[in-house]
Amino acid sequence: MLTSLSNDRIKAVSALIKQSKMRKQKGLFVVEGSRMVSEVPAALLQELYLSESFAKKKENLPIIEKLTAPTKGRPGLEPVLVSDTVFAKMSDTMHPQGILAVATQPSYNIEDLLTGNTYLVLENVQDPGNVGTLLRTSEAAGADALFLSAGCADLFNPKTVRSTMGAIFRVPFFYYEEIRSFLVKLDAHGISTYAACLEGSEEYTKVSYGEKCAILIGNEGAGLSKAAKEGSRFRVRIPMEGQVESLNASVSGALFLYEVKRQHSGI
Repeated sequence: MLTSLSNDRIKAVSALIKQSKMRKQKGLFVVEGSRMVSEVPAALLQELYLSESFAKKKENLPIIEKLTAPTKGRPGLEPVLVSDTVFAKMSDTMHPQGILAVATQPSYNIEDLLTGNTYLVLENVQDPGNVGTLLRTSEAAGADALFLSAGCADLFNPKTVRSTMGAIFRVPFFYYEEIRSFLVKLDAHGISTYAACLEGSEEYTKVSYGEKCAILIGNEGAGLSKAAKEGSRFRVRIPMEGQVESLNASVSGALFLYEVKRQHSGI
């Protein structure tokens, strides 16, 4: 059992939790909690850490056996037992459940993702909770993929991962480098682009979304860049009353995605 914070394995996990740079270098990230760890595909599960008290509880035995059992292409996984004190220090949550995993980051080829019908494109959405919620909403609304600019929050930030509620393992995603060229690429694949912005000439429920479409959601404070708005085929707005000038990014994304889903379903 590991009982020291100076242990190399403990320090490595802590670095993955705290440092985006380390996550990118290693291609790994940390998942916490019974439910989220259970969502990790066996092919991506690299290490499993259990607190002493978690490992002792009989009700936790089924999940431990499931996660450590041999799978196709992988031998049985030996969990790492950690003292409760050390686990509490290495965890990113205020009240840790006593189980966390190190997983390989899923990755996708952009060309493979452009064969669907509905996409959400984020530009500089910086709040980890918003990014995670938008990925989760993308799954719920049936979007085929999520695209993120380099200025967006790290999808593998622990807070983002928790906000996805497991969608990070089910919804494909891709970080694009520059918005203008990316929009040109979408257009070349027959994907119509709709920029959510205050300058939109039409309300989001009165626009006819094409069979293949992408919704653009911008930064929480500044909205979409000029390049994003000018490069999109349509500029669409959400009507608002009172003195409200904007909505939360995740709320805006949800409204658009469900309107697209409604139209594509013929309702």
